[in-house]
Amino acid sequence: MKIRAVTLFTDDLASLPNLLDRVNAGISAVSSKYGVSVVTKRVTLPFVSSINAAKEQLRILKSIAARRGYVYSGLSLMTPLDPTTVAKLIEEYDTYSMIWMPDYDDDAANFYVNLLKVMSSEEPLAARKVAVLLGDLIETPYYPASVNVKGGTGLSIAILYASDLLSGSGDLQRRIKNLVGKANAIGEELSELAGVEYRGIDASLSPWGQDSVVKVIEKAGGLRFGELGTLAVIGLINRLISELPLSKTGFNEIMLPLGEDDELKARFNDGLVDLFKLISYTQVCVAGIDMVPVPISELGLIKNLILDLSEVVRVKGRSLGIRLIPARETSIDLGEDFGKSPVISLLTGKVLK
Repeated sequence: MKIRAVTLFTDDLASLPNLLDRVNAGISAVSSKYGVSVVTKRVTLPFVSSINAAKEQLRILKSIAARRGYVYSGLSLMTPLDPTTVAKLIEEYDTYSMIWMPDYDDDAANFYVNLLKVMSSEEPLAARKVAVLLGDLIETPYYPASVNVKGGTGLSIAILYASDLLSGSGDLQRRIKNLVGKANAIGEELSELAGVEYRGIDASLSPWGQDSVVKVIEKAGGLRFGELGTLAVIGLINRLISELPLSKTGFNEIMLPLGEDDELKARFNDGLVDLFKLISYTQVCVAGIDMVPVPISELGLIKNLILDLSEVVRVKGRSLGIRLIPARETSIDLGEDFGKSPVISLLTGKVLK
């Protein structure tokens, strides 16, 4: 098991250096004690009130947080701003950004589409740092859909445990309970060492390259992902996560980001899964259209995608994230961690040839 993210939620930038030093000391202590590694360290702020306020916050984050090894979410938006300005802020300050859309909103949808168009002409991969959150506000350590909802200062964690589930044997429910329980205890101890409130664990089952969620689903169901029965297995695992008697925060569901799961990419390339199937899976899981590269020429179809997913949110009663990456070719290189991903047509739902 790895700790995917340790996320500090704060609105106290004056105390940020001391806060981060305490969290770093706590991470060193629990890493040594339990033999766990932390993949990323993060700082999440509340929604921004204006461009000027955002610039000041981002300047502080870049000079203080980045220097201590943290990435940060300092540009969460309740209302649309100028897409060119937002794109420049993301590039200049290397920040993550979230657009909250409680219900479908045409202005917000147009803003997201135009933001991706601006990014596509400059640096398309910057779109990895932007998400739309549909539905109710949640507080999660998962980026980019992360915002300090409660205010004040607190800490939460997310973990990588797909490989641990694959290597183990016996009852799946027991293994999930043991792994997440151990991680949650580490999160509680880390928060105590850092002297901040513990806000819980996001127990979502998420991938990281070969650390594949698709493999877990296939093993649990005795099937290939995309075949009949896939939806039922996703639902089963989600129920096991939801029933964990722990202090949870965020999504707490299976996550299926295309660009981050090597086996999911393979199933798309094999034709077992398409975008429309993935959308249908969002009825029982979260982030079904996360990290999906789409053709720049089809960005105008994103509004229809948001409309469909807004209806899923309404029926499901759970929040849903969207993160798309504009692409010029039939594949896109997502960098050292995740490598190449196929590009998916919004028109046909299939891998672009």
